[in-house]
Amino acid sequence: MKKFLRTPYPTLIWFCFIWILSSLPSKQIPSVNIIGLDKLEHIGIYTVLSCLLGYWLRFKDWKFIIVVLIYILMLFLAGLDEYHQRFISGRDVSIYDFIANSFGIIIGFLIFGRKDDRS
Repeated sequence: MKKFLRTPYPTLIWFCFIWILSSLPSKQIPSVNIIGLDKLEHIGIYTVLSCLLGYWLRFKDWKFIIVVLIYILMLFLAGLDEYHQRFISGRDVSIYDFIANSFGIIIGFLIFGRKDDRS
């Protein structure tokens, strides 16, 4: 399993999963009326994506600027994912969802960095 996680496939599969979920029309998504739950979902989904990416790329020995560039690329992908929802029935672009995605990416980097320090 570790060998598989060190490949790009889990990261790409997870990003495709995110893209498919965000491509669903709002009528196909179950609604739960708990304030902030959707933001926690965004944070969680992007935390997993960030951890998978970190595990694949092994950030431990990377220079800070490279990690920042990867973070910017992930922000771009999160923004692109959010923007494409503009074209999905019943969905819209939300800056708050994008911010939640950004927090998820940061949390994933921090979790992975701590895990890497202990190994």
